[in-house]
Amino acid sequence: MASQLPIVWNVHDATYAGGLQLSGDRLTLTSKARTLSFLSRSIASFAIERGSAQRLRGLRVLRIRLEGGIDVRVASLGGAGSLHELAASIAARQTLPAGT
Repeated sequence: MASQLPIVWNVHDATYAGGLQLSGDRLTLTSKARTLSFLSRSIASFAIERGSAQRLRGLRVLRIRLEGGIDVRVASLGGAGSLHELAASIAARQTLPAGT
């Protein structure tokens, strides 16, 4: 997966266009107006959602639920398969032992 993925993302009912960067154990979502950064170990669950009610701008989303119940929804603008690559990258980071 590209180190910087173009995305549309949503948190607290606000939607942003920008990018997602994976660096080590940290995910950083950026836009002109906001930056959100968190460690992969703070992810309680994640799933690809395809229903029309969950979509962002008509795109299916990866819903990331953080510890504490905050939902971050991410739709990829990076082309076919990039949302699945993002999900696989998150899964890999959650199963790595600390220090790797």
